Amino acid sequence: MASSSKPASEQPKRSRSSALFVFWGLIAAVAVSGIGTLQYLGPPAVKPVTKPPAMVAIPQAPAVQHASPMQMSGAAAKAPVKAVTPGVPAASAPQNMAMGTGGTLAMGLPIPPPNPALLGPAITNPNWQIPRISPDGLAPMRAYAATAASTSGPHVAILVAGLGDDDAQSQEALTMLPAAVSFGFTPYGQHTANVAALSRASGHEIILEIPMQALHPETDNAGNEALVMAGPITLNQPMLDWNLAQIKGYAGVTDAIGASQGAGFMINPNAKAWLLQELADRGLFFIDARQTGITPYAWNRTADVVIDPVGAPQNEQGQLTSLTALAKLQGNALGILMIPTPKSIQMLQSWVQTLGAQGVTLVPVSALVLPPTAQTATTTGPP
Repeated sequence: MASSSKPASEQPKRSRSSALFVFWGLIAAVAVSGIGTLQYLGPPAVKPVTKPPAMVAIPQAPAVQHASPMQMSGAAAKAPVKAVTPGVPAASAPQNMAMGTGGTLAMGLPIPPPNPALLGPAITNPNWQIPRISPDGLAPMRAYAATAASTSGPHVAILVAGLGDDDAQSQEALTMLPAAVSFGFTPYGQHTANVAALSRASGHEIILEIPMQALHPETDNAGNEALVMAGPITLNQPMLDWNLAQIKGYAGVTDAIGASQGAGFMINPNAKAWLLQELADRGLFFIDARQTGITPYAWNRTADVVIDPVGAPQNEQGQLTSLTALAKLQGNALGILMIPTPKSIQMLQSWVQTLGAQGVTLVPVSALVLPPTAQTATTTGPP
């Protein structure tokens, strides 16, 4: 009897088909499960997009304006400046210091050349050599003062200011005026150093003019290196040092410079006190063209008559006549010729020649300077 079963060769095919069916069934189940899970969880959260932070402007440091003519190093700019104690005279300027050169220098002989012992580096710029009292106590106002005539009669002194700028006028003053006339030199002058040296060799006492802020600076410009009334010491100190370094061999300083008299600076009592103590510390006297009276700290003298040659010649002649009368009345008088013009120098020369007949003696400015607390001048200067 024939058998009804399939051949053995067909059994492996049936087994493989069953395995494939099971495999794809599992894949389908997993896919369905994943889709359900995604639907249940929902889409992933989206992070918000943040803007980059705005740029912050960095503030710029303010520009530093260096006071002309300073080219200071950092150390020099931070150099300490001593404070001024009102009412306390400078310790380095003894109040009984003798003025003039006494019997060591005859009338009209050359003023001694600049002495290295009387010079030292400025605190704001060591390259600037400025006056100082020597280690043995000699002050510039004594070393470079011209000798006054030893007479008992009235005395008059004349300061011719504004020299050194115009060479012809400076040379004319040097040629026409006697040695007893003192000369003031502007630090701005192109010919200042040369004419000052020639003047000192001819026996003229030299006085340096310090530019200072005028009372009306908008119309009266005292220059870039002028002392400023409201300026801090850190501004004014380098200005003062620069001015003091422009020439050598001078006995004192003045605020008379051209038509400007530094009124704006000098009306500030703190500014005035600082300046005068600086001068006292360096052994220099001060000639005040502003006629303001008492001057503290430094040896000083205030002008009795300020001669302004701008105008009619009779005005200058009248001022010179008033100066002579004041000398007779009070025993001495100081005049300042502010602007040396050819006519004013000639008129001054003629006036000087009349003094002897009137019993009045012409003396250098240093012969009339006063100690800080004195009210009346002496003929030969402080004892």
